Amino acid sequence: MRGGGQGKLSLLKRGYSGAKFTQYVYQPPQQGFALLTVLMIVALIAMMGSQLLYEQYTNIKRSGHMMHQAQSFAVQWGVESWVKKGLKLDLEDNNYDSLNDAWQTPFGPIPYEGGEVSAKLVDLNSRLNLNNVVEQDESKRRMWLAIIKRYALQNALNSRFSDVIKDWVDADDIPAAYGAESNVYLLFKPAYSTANQPMVMLSELKLMDGLQRIEYDVWQVLEKDLTTLPTVSKININTAEKRVLMALADWLDEVVVSAWITQRLSEPAKKLDDFITFLVTAKGLPRTEIKKDLPDWMVGVQSDYFLLNTQVDYGESQQGVSAIFSRHADNQNEVRLVQRWLSAE
Repeated sequence: MRGGGQGKLSLLKRGYSGAKFTQYVYQPPQQGFALLTVLMIVALIAMMGSQLLYEQYTNIKRSGHMMHQAQSFAVQWGVESWVKKGLKLDLEDNNYDSLNDAWQTPFGPIPYEGGEVSAKLVDLNSRLNLNNVVEQDESKRRMWLAIIKRYALQNALNSRFSDVIKDWVDADDIPAAYGAESNVYLLFKPAYSTANQPMVMLSELKLMDGLQRIEYDVWQVLEKDLTTLPTVSKININTAEKRVLMALADWLDEVVVSAWITQRLSEPAKKLDDFITFLVTAKGLPRTEIKKDLPDWMVGVQSDYFLLNTQVDYGESQQGVSAIFSRHADNQNEVRLVQRWLSAE
């Protein structure tokens, strides 16, 4: 009896209870793996959420900037319209342009709701137009080339300056004595050809053979003295820089040019003959000789092309815009937009 009781107790401890037998299976703990999975899912959702928030933020910023830029452009068009009217009135009032004209005064900065605007008008006929080398008349073309070459020599530029420019803009592939046509540029890396047409931007100079490494301070001077206009243009002796005036003729030295620059501030030439008379007195040369070197198709007292540099700030947009206008008396005094580009002005 005692032995049977002990056997029964032993079976109960092993999981035997009457007619039923319960089997206990060992299960290792899984809490660590489950927690890691949850953390990974949470991290993934957080990353996706942050990416969505960032994209939403950039879209909002981009939309705001585009709206501000559009408003800046609207202000720019208003400034251009005002300038065109002013230039037309100026042409109707007088037949000469000088540094005393109202359009020479910088405009602004003038605040308006949400921003400010400033502008400056520059006489492009005060600069030497490099596209004058496409002049159809051979004798006139030679004179323009001589002026460009003289300017280069006086300002310590590359001695090939005029020939390289001529080959860049002329329609043929025949190189000048010291020029370079497409056969030279096609050897560059990357390779390119000459434009074979008038220059559109002055920065094309930096593509020309021997001129690619123009130093910054030299480039600043060239930007003040040179331009690239769509048609052959005169030089306005009332507004031209000293370096440009000195390049017009061999006998125009610094003393004479400086004297003229001083005089034109108070007594600008109202007609070309006023300037010729000044030179006759200053140099003692015959009037006929001066007119031969400075014909009326080369120099004048009226300007046809103007550069408008505008800076418009509105909200988050800070926009510089440059535009070139033409104004010709034989075109019913109408002022027309020639070219416009975004700039850092």
